[in-house]
Amino acid sequence: MTMMRAEQEMEAPTSVIASYLRKTISVSYLLGLAWTARLFIVIATVLGFLYGIYSVYAAGPAYMATIRVSPAANDASLGDVANTSSLLAGLAGGSGANQVPKFIQFTYALNSIEVARILDQKYDLLCRVYRSDCDPVTHQWKARTGIREFVTSITARLSGLPDPNIGPRGAEDLAKYIEGQIVVAQLKKTDSVYSLSYANRNPQFASQFVSLVVKTANDYVRAQSRATQERYVDYLTASAAKATNVEQRQAIDALLLQEERQLMMTEVDVPYAAKILDGPTITPVNQALKTIAKWTALGLLLGIALAMSRDLVPRKWRRW
Repeated sequence: MTMMRAEQEMEAPTSVIASYLRKTISVSYLLGLAWTARLFIVIATVLGFLYGIYSVYAAGPAYMATIRVSPAANDASLGDVANTSSLLAGLAGGSGANQVPKFIQFTYALNSIEVARILDQKYDLLCRVYRSDCDPVTHQWKARTGIREFVTSITARLSGLPDPNIGPRGAEDLAKYIEGQIVVAQLKKTDSVYSLSYANRNPQFASQFVSLVVKTANDYVRAQSRATQERYVDYLTASAAKATNVEQRQAIDALLLQEERQLMMTEVDVPYAAKILDGPTITPVNQALKTIAKWTALGLLLGIALAMSRDLVPRKWRRW
């Protein structure tokens, strides 16, 4: 009796398929929802379009400062120095053949904290970049407010950390700003020419900012290389005074000569790691169409999402 009752309760395959199709959301069903709430979609799209126009107007004009740079020197000679002797291996933690090219050091130094600290100390760029939060005369910093700042404040408190929105900004903030705002791009994969671009509402500041970052990064790599070369020269000079073997003395002298040449290159007032080929050139940036299209598309998607969720609202609460 139990088996017969179970067989009677089982639905036929055709009935199961029909029930599944009835419960499945079809394209026609979605189009029907969209058509029913079409007015809401139109309103959301128009609001997105109007907000896009407002965003373009509020942002104001923008200008792009671009500098083209290339490696200032060939580091291939460093391999010859390293092959002359292994005396510097212990001093530098490895042979000269593994040394990073100066231009690569320059690209990494662009958004380093040390370069940002120098930029702030010499040119007061931290207060100038974040001028809405900093008084340029007294250098007093305001507490940062906003949705993003509120979220970071809450998460910091939950983690037991100090509020990052209170107090002055530091070199870390300027380094992150440079990393996010200065775009480094290789012009052609086969060429060693790179462009550094930075956009700002003030064309004079945009030009000055990207120029100062390039100059400071160049000087920083030069200073680091000078300090290293001075250590090499001092070490080799002391080693030459102690050497008694003629062949060893000749090898040390040859290596010392190479290192002294490298040290002299750091003293010459020329571009050390990267040389400027062109720029900074200022060009206006017109992103009005892109901004309006973005906000219009977001408004359209929001309207469609709300239309699709119409059935989730109880029928007695529906007004559209």
